[in-house]
Amino acid sequence: MNLSLPELLLFDLGGVLIEVSTATLREIGGRDKTDVELWETWLTCPVVEEYESGKIGNAEFAAGVLKTFRSEIPAEEFIHSFTAWPIGFYPGMTELLRKLRHDFKLAYLSNSNPLHYPRFQNEWQLDTYFDYHFASYQMGCVKPQRRIFEMVLDTLPFEAKDIFFLSQKLKTSM
Repeated sequence: MNLSLPELLLFDLGGVLIEVSTATLREIGGRDKTDVELWETWLTCPVVEEYESGKIGNAEFAAGVLKTFRSEIPAEEFIHSFTAWPIGFYPGMTELLRKLRHDFKLAYLSNSNPLHYPRFQNEWQLDTYFDYHFASYQMGCVKPQRRIFEMVLDTLPFEAKDIFFLSQKLKTSM
């Protein structure tokens, strides 16, 4: 069997390259649910998917999340806290990306939104490390929907067999 290296490394961002603090999820979700239950609620919340696919704005997103979690937190407070969820690159990641770029093309595919994505660009100059950039809210769909992966494959000059996707496994503790 002849194995070859991929030509493109396709990264997820949150939890892979960028550290994310989700203490607010515990605040809005209450103390009576496990971390897994909170994440399942978040990841299956239709308003989160609509927001991260660019279909609704900040106010509708906040109202929907707070209703889903039955939270009394003011919407403005939630939005402020949610905006701060991305902390920055994990230590050593920018150096790793620079080294990888010598041997591979690099891309990212991230479920992202209009609050986080500008921070990625303005605070951490994210695009300077990558050859190709894919943000869900700009694409109109989210991972793990098949359509988003098809759109990426249609855009890239690589075949699927030449791409290695690096994503995170859902963590069960916060």
